[in-house]
Amino acid sequence: MIPRFPVGTVGVLATIDADGPHAIPVSALHRADDTRLLLALAPGRGSLARLKATPAVALTLIAPRVAATVRGPAAVVADPLPGAEFVVGVEVLATAVDDALTPRTLIDAGVIWRWTSVGDAERDDAVRAALVRLSAGAAG
Repeated sequence: MIPRFPVGTVGVLATIDADGPHAIPVSALHRADDTRLLLALAPGRGSLARLKATPAVALTLIAPRVAATVRGPAAVVADPLPGAEFVVGVEVLATAVDDALTPRTLIDAGVIWRWTSVGDAERDDAVRAALVRLSAGAAG
């Protein structure tokens, strides 16, 4: 089961190609349900091209009380993402979730990500809202 995580959580998306693994931070994430996670990527991202060619991905989440890696196939589900047409909506189906927390460990804080301009922050809000709408319309 994909753990619940706070809005604003930054994940690390790992994709793979012939050169090996590639990892990037991803700030636009939404937990659709126990087994589906939605994220947004810019259309020109190398990660997007790699996951289209090789859908197996891993997405690591680190937030307060959360340290987990979601593994499974990823697929483009909205190109462009309605309401945020400058990005592509991607769904990750969790086939495995590796929880790194143990009774001996605790994460107090995750990465704190913020935009340096009001316009960029507003675009980020639009992306998050579009992912929530996509989640509601893509149930099942």
